[in-house]
Amino acid sequence: MARPVICDGLRLYLGISSATPRGVNRVDHVYGRYFVENWPGECCGVLPTPWGVRLYDRDLSRRMLAYVQNIWRENLPAGIDPAFSYFQDRLLNGSTTMQQGETRRRRHIVATIPRFVREFGLHLGRSVVRAAPRNAIYLNVGQVCWASPITTRWLHRRPDIRAVFMLHDVIPLERPELVSRASRMEMDWMLRTVIERAAGLLTTTEAASDAVIALLRQRGLPDIPVCALHLPVDDVFLRPDPPDRALHQHSYFLACGAIERRKNLLLLLKVWERLVERFGPATPKLVLAGTMEMDGEPIQQHIMQSEALRRHVIVVSGLGSPSLRQIMANARALLMPSLAEGFGLPVVEAFAVGLPVLASDIPALREVGGDLALYIDPMDEAGWFDAVAGLIDDPEQDAALRRRLATYRPVTESDYFGRIRDFLESLD
Repeated sequence: MARPVICDGLRLYLGISSATPRGVNRVDHVYGRYFVENWPGECCGVLPTPWGVRLYDRDLSRRMLAYVQNIWRENLPAGIDPAFSYFQDRLLNGSTTMQQGETRRRRHIVATIPRFVREFGLHLGRSVVRAAPRNAIYLNVGQVCWASPITTRWLHRRPDIRAVFMLHDVIPLERPELVSRASRMEMDWMLRTVIERAAGLLTTTEAASDAVIALLRQRGLPDIPVCALHLPVDDVFLRPDPPDRALHQHSYFLACGAIERRKNLLLLLKVWERLVERFGPATPKLVLAGTMEMDGEPIQQHIMQSEALRRHVIVVSGLGSPSLRQIMANARALLMPSLAEGFGLPVVEAFAVGLPVLASDIPALREVGGDLALYIDPMDEAGWFDAVAGLIDDPEQDAALRRRLATYRPVTESDYFGRIRDFLESLD
């Protein structure tokens, strides 16, 4: 009989305040969905609340996951997704109307709280210390709020429970110049929690695993089992949907992910200014698909101050996965000039739909992309310009990259969670 599993739901609970999920949110949701729907043993969820850390049964956890999925429009077809409609209007009709992302986001946050209460009520749950099943595995893949001892100190009172954490990366400590001081402090406390509590550790690449383990061992982590597995591709990106003829007739490149400093999007904007100088009105559009983060304001300002960029750059947030898949499937290439990554989920999603990838020459993206992507130094603006211009000028370069993708075999959720299950069941 499989051991009971307790899934931490804090990131998903916080996720209802966001109109579109980040990569870590989506990974957390995939984990939650797998365990509540497929785990052969007992499964429940846990959340910190004003009345303590509480345990919630499998049925309520399942309904909460479905609610979050609807908030994120993950089941919404592209044809009725308002964010996708905005993208189409900008691309097909040349509209210059700017998406009111931040205003819409604030309204969304205010609206979701009463909706959540109406849907689920104020469930008190049960005390996790008293009600958690014996010898369970506590699984936390959200990498959020570990810096607050209240979220995990209950484990001290239940030594029979084995804690397993996923560390997606340690970028705040490896590249502190890319993040805020608060993010660095939070990561520091997360590592302390892992050292004190973890019986096992999950990572997403060998590159991330090496960085994580090196830092943890410097701080005194005892030897614990570590499982480094590449993340699976969501089924949405594996569906053989036909190309969208209207989108396919318009040339655009795609950058996907949170709009923040470490994604190095200012480099792409400088590249696009040079492309406009060279190709004029025929320059393909650049689509930035993601949520604008606090340190992404310089990117928005750079676009607003440049007439060339306002005409050739589309920023869209709030896309559900079906809409993102449709945009990916009809793009010229995915551009990933990131300065640092733990995995790079858009890379494997792009491969799954047959989209060429131009990626930073950094360890995590090299590992994930293998010999299928084209790699460029993230500081080499001229190199990025030449690579993108080459795809525009020379159809054979585009065709060669697409031919490479014929050998791609995605990691499916079934394969991935089979190995996760083996790892969890191997823990003492």
